[in-house]
Amino acid sequence: MAFDYDKFRLRSFVDRLRVLDELEVHEEPVALSALTGIIESSRKAVLFRNAGPERYEIIAGVTGSRRRVAAAFGVDERGLLPEFQRRLRTPQSVVEVNSKEAPVHQQVFTGEEIDLSKLPFYLQHQLDGAPYISSAVDFTIDPATGKPNVGCRRLMLKSRTELRSNLTQPSDLRRIYVASVERKERLPVCFFIGTHPLDFLAATLKVPTDELQLLAALRGETMPLVRGVTNGIPVPADAEMVLEGYFDELGYSELEGPYGELYGYYGPMHPDPVFHVTAITRRRDMIHHSVLHGGRFISRNEASHLSALNSEANVWRTLKEAGIDVVDVHSLPGATGIHHVRVAIRQKAAGEARRAIGLLFKLPLLRLIFVVDHDIDIRSQEDMDWAMCTRFKVDRDVITEGGHFALSMDPTIGEDGKMTKGGFDMTARFAAPDSIESRISDAPVLRPVDRPRAVRDTLQSGPKFFAELMEAAGTDDGRQVALELDELRRNGLLTRLDNGQWCLKGQGGKS
Repeated sequence: MAFDYDKFRLRSFVDRLRVLDELEVHEEPVALSALTGIIESSRKAVLFRNAGPERYEIIAGVTGSRRRVAAAFGVDERGLLPEFQRRLRTPQSVVEVNSKEAPVHQQVFTGEEIDLSKLPFYLQHQLDGAPYISSAVDFTIDPATGKPNVGCRRLMLKSRTELRSNLTQPSDLRRIYVASVERKERLPVCFFIGTHPLDFLAATLKVPTDELQLLAALRGETMPLVRGVTNGIPVPADAEMVLEGYFDELGYSELEGPYGELYGYYGPMHPDPVFHVTAITRRRDMIHHSVLHGGRFISRNEASHLSALNSEANVWRTLKEAGIDVVDVHSLPGATGIHHVRVAIRQKAAGEARRAIGLLFKLPLLRLIFVVDHDIDIRSQEDMDWAMCTRFKVDRDVITEGGHFALSMDPTIGEDGKMTKGGFDMTARFAAPDSIESRISDAPVLRPVDRPRAVRDTLQSGPKFFAELMEAAGTDDGRQVALELDELRRNGLLTRLDNGQWCLKGQGGKS
């Protein structure tokens, strides 16, 4: 089977960003320690042509906006969630290829040739414990089950051949490694660095399926894999670079961190295992990859947009399966993409907003849930503010529930390590009386008529709003209509209803 090994490589996606005007290019030499400040200050992806003394080519921020994530799927922003859901429903296969065919094996370094200090590890936050590579995707095979596992990992430089990595937070890799330590076994792992955004997104998902096939599913076609030259772990053959090796059997033996975490604060040091590198393989023209993590601009963090897409899919599926008519879902990247979600629903019965909130409380890590009606654009802060101001009562529409699991790094958790979730019912009262006060004050829209009629003739058929009288009169100027109404009033023929409609006496209303 023939493969286009450039279709899903990172460099090809960088070229796509250039076409979309989503790329900022720095040709000048840039110190490694200056990278994060430049990346944080840009609203685009940033390409460095001459980074560090080795003059590395480094790309960062490739998924730092929803538009860029959508571009990875080949759709616009509105089409992103439906396309993501479609690909998750469409299985794809993986195929193993020969090492000689795999671009990531164009250059292979083993033994004395390995020198991690020559790679662009850099200090990414002021108080980080050491230089990091932040963009690694880990591949392993669970020795107990034979199932592949894929996740995302940061790498802390320790020596020329050793790394530390964060296996503290709950994850499948942590579970697999702890079991290996209990058996006193090393755990072979490959770190894939330089990924197409679709691969990086797949690595963040928790879906009960073969995780290598999950990468292929998001790509939308068969994916080529190649086994590591020293540990046999399969990785995408079109990667930019792979670090092969193993976590040793000594367990949580050395301190990792501090490191700037997704909340914009530092995570503390904690014991973690040591990773020993047995090979470095890469493309001849590789482009290095870094991701923005932490800092003051959380909405520019790449993990925020990938997490938001995954959260939206989970929310949509949860509510649809419960029979709730979901119109739109938007997870907020400025709240890490994990914790805050806005949902627009079309209410079919009283209490549906509260039912939706109760269902979403069950989803892990969601903290604040905002539910509005279908007429609200949940991507518009003005619309959300208006719904909050006009449809929400603090003493009636806030729902809270404590005792939920939280990440240990979450700065808002209680002393018990748990989080309290909150829901905001910002919907209009279902089946409220159709009073003028419940109507939205839209701009007038008048339809043309074939046969204009006088105001009195129009009122003979029943009460009318002023705009209906203008429409029937075939005019876009209401002044003459107002004069005709005044003539009817002076002749004792006119009255009004409580909702503001004009009507002839005898049809009800008040004068």
